[in-house]
Amino acid sequence: MREKNYRTLKDALDGLPEYGAAAGAWEGIQKAMTPSLGESLPSYRPPAEVWNGLSHELDAAAQPTAEAAVRRMWPRYAAAAASFALLLTLSVGLLRNIDQAPKVSYAYGQEIAPAAIVVDWDEEESSFNRIAEEAKSRNEPALNILHHELEELNEAREEIKAMLVSYGDDPGVVRQLAEIERDRSDIYRRMIDL
Repeated sequence: MREKNYRTLKDALDGLPEYGAAAGAWEGIQKAMTPSLGESLPSYRPPAEVWNGLSHELDAAAQPTAEAAVRRMWPRYAAAAASFALLLTLSVGLLRNIDQAPKVSYAYGQEIAPAAIVVDWDEEESSFNRIAEEAKSRNEPALNILHHELEELNEAREEIKAMLVSYGDDPGVVRQLAEIERDRSDIYRRMIDL
């Protein structure tokens, strides 16, 4: 980390007063440490029996007794017994499952199909035909353009109806037919407004 005010810190540290040890302080410390405690205490030699007793005790501790051997071997025996018990349990469990065949079950449900909606695409055709005949009789350019668009939509409508007969009530085909019917209704509305 860099100090942001390095120069100020350096000036403050340089301005601190300096202190030294008093004259002769180190010599006094040296004299106090010179006679060590070990040098001032008397030393004695122990009798030979003490050394011989210690030597026999160390030799006896170094040789393992039967009890110490059992204590050392106990974790190994315990681990081996636990492993054997685990293997025995797994073996018995697996042997029980070998003879059993897998259980198979069947599930079923019944659903009621929704009632089929029958759409009559020709329901309003008679009123549309009357409007188309009236538009032909008036012979106006805007009505003629709308009548031409209506004829194209009628042809497309017949093709889609034929596809419904061939392919059944396919949702995509029904959507196309509904879109054509909306376009036809829009054209009839515009014909009525003129």
